[in-house]
Amino acid sequence: MKKQSPPKTGGNAPEDRKQRVVIPQWMTYAGLAAVAGGLYLMQKGSLLTPGTADWIWYLGAVLTVTGAVCWLTAGMNRAQLFEWTRGGLIALTLALAFRWAVAEPYRIPSGSMETTLHGDPGFGKGDRVWVNKWIYGIRVPFMNKRLYYGKAPERWDIVVFKTVEEDAVHKTLVKRIVGMPGERIQIRGGRVYANGEPLELPPGMPPDTFYTTPFEGAYGVKPADEYSLVPEGHYLLLGDNSAHSRDGRWFGWMPNEHLVGRVACIWWPPPRWRDFTGFSQTLWWRCSAGLIVLLLGLRLFIGRTCPLPAEKGARGASALVAFLSYGFRLPLTRFWLARWGRPVRGDLVLALVHTESGHEAAFVGRIAGMPGEKVSFQEGRLLVNGQPAALPDGVTGTACTSSHPEAVYGRSRGAEYSQVPDGHYFILSPEPDTGDEAPADSRVFGWVPENGVLGRVLWRWWPLGRLGRI
Repeated sequence: MKKQSPPKTGGNAPEDRKQRVVIPQWMTYAGLAAVAGGLYLMQKGSLLTPGTADWIWYLGAVLTVTGAVCWLTAGMNRAQLFEWTRGGLIALTLALAFRWAVAEPYRIPSGSMETTLHGDPGFGKGDRVWVNKWIYGIRVPFMNKRLYYGKAPERWDIVVFKTVEEDAVHKTLVKRIVGMPGERIQIRGGRVYANGEPLELPPGMPPDTFYTTPFEGAYGVKPADEYSLVPEGHYLLLGDNSAHSRDGRWFGWMPNEHLVGRVACIWWPPPRWRDFTGFSQTLWWRCSAGLIVLLLGLRLFIGRTCPLPAEKGARGASALVAFLSYGFRLPLTRFWLARWGRPVRGDLVLALVHTESGHEAAFVGRIAGMPGEKVSFQEGRLLVNGQPAALPDGVTGTACTSSHPEAVYGRSRGAEYSQVPDGHYFILSPEPDTGDEAPADSRVFGWVPENGVLGRVLWRWWPLGRLGRI
């Protein structure tokens, strides 16, 4: 559908439009350029020697985020920018809270845990693991203290921790717990002895794993109590690739408070996927994974939820949209694989349109004008081909008119603003027009193409007191 600029409907229309726009549209291109530059700096920074020029990576991250914000908000008015900012801050807060207290992804930077974990400092290389930060107890942000203590760490747990070495290049490392509190640890002949008894390697570790006794590393090597007796609340951490791992043999016993969390699994790359906890073999995991797959399939192929306009006092209500009402669409596209119905006047639908700023906007409204019909408004009523057209649920009055200068469709006598093109619909929102903001429906967005009608709104599921078919 070819977009045309709406006609001026009043002497102050251009000035009113300028006042409503907060972020100019040219920021779209500036934002894309900033994202490209930021990604380049992040890649360049990740390839440098760790600790030599970290500011390049952080500068790239800031530039990428700033560019993305400019690109996403370009052309928004004040109300849209407020809603977008509020939603973004809520999502960011939840993401940061999850990362702080529950789980966090971590990249393996070196080969100290080969062959269990593959490490590579290159961009996009090396294993990516999920770290369970909840299991040992939540830590105070930016401090090596705990708000509370959870499950006690166990021998052979693979853990991410904050090193005790102040001059270390990598401040966050990954190793395996070998020595437990109160044990006397000695490494002899390639094996680890706890209280004089040799330790049996856990399943998953190569049977020929050989622990070295470097001259420079004293802990777990020298027999003196200072270097062999693990203090209470501390652990001896060793790398699986013993000959190429700077671990507890050098920096000593690791306090519990320095343990960030337990490595749960390798999640990337997919061929390297591995569960270290056995959780994927439990009934709870299988049921949870099955439910997630089911919900994802329903969301892609069957339907979704959407907020309802303030119709009959139902502000804050939500409903279910059926994608299969008019046919079967290829998920995440507007291409129909099969059609078995068409929208009719009065259907409450979820529609998707392209705005003048280049973004997509979704809104809920009633089919008011069919292809080929001429629509107009008179005294708060919708006229179709010059005759009154009744719509359900009282979509009349302020919902069928608007004095806002941007609501030009249905008000101008020109055919491009009153004649519904073939393959398009005129859709009205039931929400009353206050006049302060442009109505979010076809009066502003224009004709909605047939492939922009995502599905029919069928069931109200919230609030529970108003549960039922619409």
